[in-house]
Amino acid sequence: MPKINLQNQDQENDDIRIKEESEPSLAEFIKRPVPSEEELEDFENMVGEEHGFSSGGLTEAKEDEIEESLSEIYRDENGGSVNVRKLDIKKKHSFFFFAFSFLITAAILAGAAFGIYSYYAQSGSGSRSVEFFIESKKEVIAGEEFFYVVNYKNLERVDIKNVEIKLIYPQNFIFLDSEPAAGGKKDTWRFDSISANREGIVKIKGKLIAATGQSSIILADITWTPANFSSEFKKSSSFETVIKNSGIEFSFVNQNSALVGDENEIIVKHKAKEENYINNFRLIIDPADNIDFSPSDAVYKENKSEWIEYSGGGAWQISEVAEKEKEIKIKFKFTDKKSDNQDIVLKFEHLIIEEAKDGVNALKKYYLFQEEAIAYEVIKSDLNLSLIINGNQSDQGIDFGQTLNYSIVYANKGQSIMKDIVIMAVLESEFLDWPSLSDKNSGKISDNAIIWSKKEIPSLESLDMNDEGIIDFSIQASPFSEIDLSKKYQVKSYAQYSIGAASGSGEAASGEATGADKDDKRSNTIINKINSDLSLDEQVRYFNDDNIAVGSGPLPPKAGETTSYKVYWALTNNLHELSGLQVIANLPNYVKWDNKNRASAGNIQYDSETGNVVWQIGRLPNTVYRADAEFNISITPAADDINKIMVLLPGTIAQAVDYETKDSINKTGSAKTTKLEDDDIVESDGRVVE
Repeated sequence: MPKINLQNQDQENDDIRIKEESEPSLAEFIKRPVPSEEELEDFENMVGEEHGFSSGGLTEAKEDEIEESLSEIYRDENGGSVNVRKLDIKKKHSFFFFAFSFLITAAILAGAAFGIYSYYAQSGSGSRSVEFFIESKKEVIAGEEFFYVVNYKNLERVDIKNVEIKLIYPQNFIFLDSEPAAGGKKDTWRFDSISANREGIVKIKGKLIAATGQSSIILADITWTPANFSSEFKKSSSFETVIKNSGIEFSFVNQNSALVGDENEIIVKHKAKEENYINNFRLIIDPADNIDFSPSDAVYKENKSEWIEYSGGGAWQISEVAEKEKEIKIKFKFTDKKSDNQDIVLKFEHLIIEEAKDGVNALKKYYLFQEEAIAYEVIKSDLNLSLIINGNQSDQGIDFGQTLNYSIVYANKGQSIMKDIVIMAVLESEFLDWPSLSDKNSGKISDNAIIWSKKEIPSLESLDMNDEGIIDFSIQASPFSEIDLSKKYQVKSYAQYSIGAASGSGEAASGEATGADKDDKRSNTIINKINSDLSLDEQVRYFNDDNIAVGSGPLPPKAGETTSYKVYWALTNNLHELSGLQVIANLPNYVKWDNKNRASAGNIQYDSETGNVVWQIGRLPNTVYRADAEFNISITPAADDINKIMVLLPGTIAQAVDYETKDSINKTGSAKTTKLEDDDIVESDGRVVE
């Protein structure tokens, strides 16, 4: 095929190039000359030669090249044929796919690293490789010395180094000593290293001083570095100890109300309990600007002794706590009334003095171990009314059927004469026997009150400044009947007054005061709670209720021969729980203890030196209605006893403390003789026969 002259072609192309003229493009295209068939054939031949074509088709070389290319396309990496009928579509991954894949991979790597670290740390040199805990008493008495024992053990197969144990003591803990010796502020122990599987203890001696029931917690940390690891590890422990009691028994005697300007008294009774570790203390009273604790020294002459010292400002130093009960008498005055009710707070503190070391002054610190708030009703009045029941101005327990002897003392403390005074005694209770009222002044009874005016007591018509008088009467508490727990078993008593007119005031009689004025015209209030209905039934018998002999020997007793009897005790109680309950009988020297005892509660013991038979029960809940005991006694009358009735039991005593009223209950039985007053089967006058 002849070659095309490209130069000539370029020249011809230049001739047919569209000229840039102003005529429209379509018009220019129409005017363009159309190539001839010969020119088209020459052009196709030229293109074919360039790409391996000829007029007869592909050249042989080109066919071999194409076949080789196709063979490579339709074979896999292993040289095998590819199934072109099966189409595999591979999706292109987006940016989010790659980001998510990266995060998953990172998380897997981090988890693997943490797992390896945790396994190594916990099973090897971690917190579980050291055992660490504290041992001590769960309960202590205030001031009692005891030990905290801090235990540690290296459970690892390698040494641990740079070991430090640090404690945080309770605020009320007094450090005394430790083994080994402590560093820092007596709260730190350091060890260069602890060998594998080695254990040890740190023993701290001290004491706690705090109020009864207060909880004290010690905290402990141990830090260390394993010998085959570079990180520091830490483990913590703690222990709680509760104050069981203070070791001192306190009781308080005081009035419930106080008149402004009058001297008042609080009696603090104290004695050591069986277990006691506080042998001295300081009593302080929270200061108040309307309370005066600065009377003359003469007022405190009863407190002047070797064991007590008043240091002024409402503070007393007590240098001795003994088993024998002692009293602290606190005298004070309210100089003004700030509110209707005011508390006087008594605080009991024990002084601890640390020994001086290296020329440093000894450290003194007081530790609070008891606090008591005494509530007062503060009264400001011109007429001073004081109520006294059975010789006492404070609350106290009474028994069913007991006589209450009242005294109302009145005095004009104002600056003028008081006229037409009316005094009323209010007795609030469902357990008073009003028919038993005895009043020589014949006051008028209205509901639960007794009222006296100038008609009953002429001196109440006019009372000069500083004049005073007294009204006495008595009434009995109701005898015991059945228990009704919905009622208040108490007698609440107080006195109040009203006046007609003060001298020169011209005011009419006001009658009964009301509101705050009424409170200021009242006396102190006394609440007498009724003690529980404890009773003792005692019988000495020869035959029981079934007519079976429980005694032996001649009846009536015979000189020179032994007769034995059975003693039965039965205690009943309903109203309140009792504590310290015991029954005591003193046997005459001629009455012998024959043992054979039994008790449904507690135990019976005989003291041969004192001759006392003691039935010790202790606590008796009010859910236990009855308790019984029995034992045998015997007598061998002498010739001098012939024709005599012999006393077997002179009068048995049952005693307890009422848990509700805090009052002591004492019940004394009648004497029991050979007449056998409680044995209906025996027919004898009890006289000893020959």
